[in-house]
Order: sequence, then C-alpha cells, then structure tokens
Amino acid sequence: MLGTRMLIVGASSGVGRALAIAAHERGARVALAARRIHLLDELARELDGHAYELDVSDPSAIERTVTAAAQKLGAFDAVVYTTAVVPLARVEDVDPATWVHAFRVNAVGASHVLRTVLPFLSPDPVVLVASCQDVGDPRAGTAAYNTSKAALDEMLRAWRGEHPDLPVIRVSLGPTADTEILRGADPELLDALYRAWTERGQLPAQMSDVASVADTLVSLIPVARRNPTVIAEVVELAPRYQPRN
Repeated sequence: MLGTRMLIVGASSGVGRALAIAAHERGARVALAARRIHLLDELARELDGHAYELDVSDPSAIERTVTAAAQKLGAFDAVVYTTAVVPLARVEDVDPATWVHAFRVNAVGASHVLRTVLPFLSPDPVVLVASCQDVGDPRAGTAAYNTSKAALDEMLRAWRGEHPDLPVIRVSLGPTADTEILRGADPELLDALYRAWTERGQLPAQMSDVASVADTLVSLIPVARRNPTVIAEVVELAPRYQPRN
C-alpha cells in the first residue's frame, strides 16, 4: 500500500480512526474528514496527513472537502466511508427530524461522497463503505439507524448496477469494541435495550477488536487493486469467539 492515496470519512474515532492508523503504518497517504476537527488535527499530525472538518449531512461541505483533499493528494486510490449516527430510541419515539438526519448521514451522505469523488479517482480505485450486520434483523431501539443502513445497502446496489467498473465494497460490520457508536446514549434507555438485546440473543459473547477490524478492512484495498477482474461486493465482519485463558 506504499503511496496509496486515501480519503477516510469518519476518521475521528472508532473504525475510521483505527483504519487511518493501519493505512498509515502500511505507507498510505491519508486525508481525514469528520465533524470533530480537534480530534482530526491531532491524528493528522501523527500520521503526516491532512484533516478536514466535515458534516456529511451538508452536501456543499462534502464537495468542498473532497475538492480540497484531492488537491492535496492529487487523486484518490481509495475512499472509505465509516461515518454513522445511531439515534437510540424506541421506534414509536423516533421523531421525523431524527429519521431525516439518520438518512442524511448514513445513506445520502455516503452516496454524495461517492458522487463527488468520481472525477478525482485514480485509474484503479476502490471504495469501502461501512454498513451494519443487523440490517434485516434490527435490534430494539435502532430503528432509524438500521432503516437508514438498509437504504444505504440498496443505494450501493444501485451504484454497482450503474457503475460496474467502480469497485464498491459494502462492509457489513458486526459488534465492535471501542467505536463510540453509543456515545451520548441515555443510560436508562441503554440498560433496557441491553436487556432486550440479550433476551433476543443479539449480543455476542465477545465483540470484535477495533484494530483487528481496521486491519482487515485495510487488507481489502490492495487485494481489490491487484485483482481488477473480481470484486468482493459484500464483506461481513463478525466477532469471532476467542476462549479466555
């Protein structure tokens, strides 16, 4: 991956941050985008990369960020989208504004990033978009998140259908530790939801390690670029049980 030019959207924490570190360790040049610029600035200094403040619910901000990052890197060999919002609420309590925001970030934002990067892609690019293992079997309290991720999955099928030459990999992520995905959740609600998830068998004995998930994701990029006649359209990363010593 030496010299691979990467745009990573959602790089301030969790899988996106770990992926940026893993890519840098393999010699990639990284442009990092997320809302929390103070976290990105620090990470960009560590990785000798570029940081951009980005709210993916704002299409014009996406366009400015992609253009600026492309000017710095020259082109994109890989684009990764890990940004997500998880508004925890029981389905009857999800208001219209929450539904709309979840779709704007989790689905429309990803599609607009893809739309905007097209003119800046190198001749052999690869695109990774993070989705969710629970699509089709939503956990209690995640209606807006899972529904928007289902829409994202269908959007990516549309992209592959209309752009079969563009290697777009949908990565279905299972429960992963240290991702901040539940940051800011109401403790009382979260406690009730954990009980519901446990009763339905939706909590694994162990979660995937975020660094291992990132390492696996990064490995997909050189493989896809070395093998232009095949693409892993859907990759599912689930926790693997490890006996404790």
